[in-house]
Amino acid sequence: MKVPCVAAFLVGLLSLQSTRAAPLKKQLWSVGSGSVDTGNVGDGSFDDNNQNNQFWSVNSGSVETGNVGDGSFDDNNQNNQFWSVDSGSVKTGNVGDGSFDDNNQNNQFWSVGSGSVDTGNVGDGSFDDNNQNNQFWRVGSGSVDTGNVGAGSFDDNNQNNQFWSVDSGSVKTGNVGDGSFDDNNQNNQFWSVGSGSVDTGNVGAGSFDDNNQNNQFWSVGSGSVDTGNVGDGSFDDNDKNNRYRKVDCARLKNSNMGDGSFDDNNQNNQFWSVDSGSVKTGNVGDGSFDDNNQNNQFWSVGSGSVDTGNVGAGSFDDNNQNNQFWSVGSGRVDTGNVGAGSFDDNNQNNQFWSVESGSVKTGNVGDGSFDDNNQNNQFWRVGSGSVDTGNVGAGSFDDNNQNNQFWSVDSGSVKTGNVGDGSFDDNNQNNQF
Repeated sequence: MKVPCVAAFLVGLLSLQSTRAAPLKKQLWSVGSGSVDTGNVGDGSFDDNNQNNQFWSVNSGSVETGNVGDGSFDDNNQNNQFWSVDSGSVKTGNVGDGSFDDNNQNNQFWSVGSGSVDTGNVGDGSFDDNNQNNQFWRVGSGSVDTGNVGAGSFDDNNQNNQFWSVDSGSVKTGNVGDGSFDDNNQNNQFWSVGSGSVDTGNVGAGSFDDNNQNNQFWSVGSGSVDTGNVGDGSFDDNDKNNRYRKVDCARLKNSNMGDGSFDDNNQNNQFWSVDSGSVKTGNVGDGSFDDNNQNNQFWSVGSGSVDTGNVGAGSFDDNNQNNQFWSVGSGRVDTGNVGAGSFDDNNQNNQFWSVESGSVKTGNVGDGSFDDNNQNNQFWRVGSGSVDTGNVGAGSFDDNNQNNQFWSVDSGSVKTGNVGDGSFDDNNQNNQF
């Protein structure tokens, strides 16, 4: 009589063990409407070899942990994201203080729908994101709030999509890229913002390499981006086929840009493009700033507006060979001084700036060493718009335009201070000043 009882017990035990083993073929843990509260996750050697689903999934429930990945943490999930948050919430300490490798090949590191993620710093240690086919994180209508991102050695090897994507949601972080930050995204932008918002501290204060070859560093639709300084450290933008940033009808605000060593190697499109939106920055190019855009202008402004501090107070080289430094349609550009440092405009086939019906207002132009090597068109052209500047050429100013006049004004207006108080050479060989 006791044998059937023992058999029943063993059957029940085996059934319990099988239900516990089942999640190993999917995510490490799954939270529906419940809650998980833990201490640190991955202080030791932690290997997640889940190949077909995410590390954890949170629906409408909540997860609260301490630090994640202080030790050696390897996420080898090949076909889904590290974590997924629907309408629930995730709150953690720091993520990736130790050696953290995310080998997720086919989806993002984390995905946030309408829920929220609140973490400490992300990537203070050695953090490698080897996600090849989707973005590091994606935010729908939810929110992500983190500390610094990439203060350690942070490698984003995402080859086919942006580092992060924000639809109508919000992302708020501390500094981005204080350490060694490599973005090897080859086919899309570093970040994309639809109608949502991104609010960060400084971007690229350390060694920051953006190797995005086929799209812009960031794209802003109708949303907003608010940052601190951009490019205080060594900042290389190796985007070859599109602009550094594109702003449609949105707002982009940051502090200084290019105080450190800033190289824009965008070969086939402009550094930034502003349609009907607005860009507001501090100084641009106080440090060593090289714009190697070969086939389009440094920036283009449609009906929108650009408001900056000084431009080119440091060593500023514009190597744009086939179009103007900036183009203004019906929009507005308001800057401080232009070219107070060493400013070289190597634009060979078009004017330094072109103004149609819009307006350009600057401080002094060419207080430092200013070389305009535009060989085939004028220094600036004004249609029915207006240009209002301070002094022009108070420093060493060389205009090497060989085939057209220094400036051309149709029905518009140009108002300046003094012209040529310093060493001013007009080497225009085939047309008038």
